[in-house]
Amino acid sequence: MRFIVADWGTTRFRGYLIENETILDQVSSEEGVSALQKGEHRGVFLKHCGRWLEAEPNAPVLLVGMVGSREGWVEAPYATCPAGVAEIAKALIPVEIGNGRKGHIIPGLFCEPAPGAADVMRGEETLVLGTGIENGVVCSAGTHPKWILVREGRIERFATYMTGEMYALMLEHSMIGRPATEPADQKGFDMGLDAAQRNSGTDGAARVGLLHLLFCARAAVVSGRMASNLLAPYLSGLLTGDEINGALAQFGRPSSVTILADHARADLYVHALARLGIKTELKVPQQALLAGLTRIVREHSQS
Repeated sequence: MRFIVADWGTTRFRGYLIENETILDQVSSEEGVSALQKGEHRGVFLKHCGRWLEAEPNAPVLLVGMVGSREGWVEAPYATCPAGVAEIAKALIPVEIGNGRKGHIIPGLFCEPAPGAADVMRGEETLVLGTGIENGVVCSAGTHPKWILVREGRIERFATYMTGEMYALMLEHSMIGRPATEPADQKGFDMGLDAAQRNSGTDGAARVGLLHLLFCARAAVVSGRMASNLLAPYLSGLLTGDEINGALAQFGRPSSVTILADHARADLYVHALARLGIKTELKVPQQALLAGLTRIVREHSQS
């Protein structure tokens, strides 16, 4: 089956012409959702994908990512966990492309990972469904990493962490990261993981809290107990370790975790989880996206 996709994130637009999980043609721009005003999305889509629409008059059109957010083309209400391909395909939101043709926005997912808590995702659900995982835990690593529990091929629940954004805030906008110097010494990453592990409460040590440990990192540098070039990796390790502590507390301790990320980012999780005796399997995000989109468009065409 041949179909057209707009993978529309906060900062970038990516368009694909796809056939059987193979990209036939593609285009990208910096016209992400955050750069557009209400009413501009259709014009941007037609500018980049119009030639495919003309050449493929019967090809389905899918839109995935932040295009379905409040700032997007049309706000697509979230589907609710647990959800698999059938539930997501049923919840697709139509948008008018022009000349009577419609595209469909993949809605994203909502869940309650704990009583009274709320969590959402837009885009990651498609990648998870494209991993082929039937039962297990998936970590979609990024600015806001998501840990996702899959049962019988459906996303049962998930939890999002502020790890990447918090790291950037600490380094760029906080007194905590101000003493950091380059070139960074990556030994600091393991030191941060060690601190997070001590703070997990699993080995009998008292938990002192992440906020205290963040300030302790600055104090260690300004008092001369830590070299300044260890600080940035230390903060990364501390935050990553705390994220993993939280995920394991919510989802249990799996024997293996599937990681959705490029190699540079995935390697940090592979290393951190290996220290805990947890195996990892890597999935390339673009391949997972193509597989997930193909499953959804086929399900939708049959409904």
